[in-house]
Amino acid sequence: MTPTPRKASVEEKILQTARRLFCQAGIHATGIARIIEESGVSRRSLYTHYGSKENLLKAVFETEANMWFHWFDSDLSQMERSADERILALFDLMQEWFRRDDFFGCVFINAVAEHEKSNSWIQEIANAHRDKITARLVAMVTESGARDPELVTEKLNLLIDGTIVAAMVTGDGKIAHIGKQAAADILRCAK
Repeated sequence: MTPTPRKASVEEKILQTARRLFCQAGIHATGIARIIEESGVSRRSLYTHYGSKENLLKAVFETEANMWFHWFDSDLSQMERSADERILALFDLMQEWFRRDDFFGCVFINAVAEHEKSNSWIQEIANAHRDKITARLVAMVTESGARDPELVTEKLNLLIDGTIVAAMVTGDGKIAHIGKQAAADILRCAK
């Protein structure tokens, strides 16, 4: 017997719809009314669960951050492979993400790009996320035996961000394969 798919809760419907719309149409262009309409929930439900558009955006940030943390803390860490191979496997995970119907770029990159640069709370959240990812990545780079783990990590960070943007702009998830090749070059030269 095939299990019946779990029905999304009201909170999940709101969050999934907001995440898609914020990335697809933009945060400023997406009003509460559109989120309510497309998620099929009441205004009261949205405000009961999130209180404001700003809180909803913070929840969307948290959802995407959790995807990254799951990759590093579960998927990659459980692989019985070398550190180099686990770093390169990150690009395979990104390629799967790029192939999803709901991929419209990284919510952190999109939000910083869309908002006034003096809007510090968005930049603070994006930088805090980047710092947490960097800490996980530098640990793997250090384990790989790189001579200058911080520099190699920064090169990989730039490559990861560029790969995400290129996949968003081109709509071609295969760009992750090129990113993986470039990462292999960086790691090879780092020893």
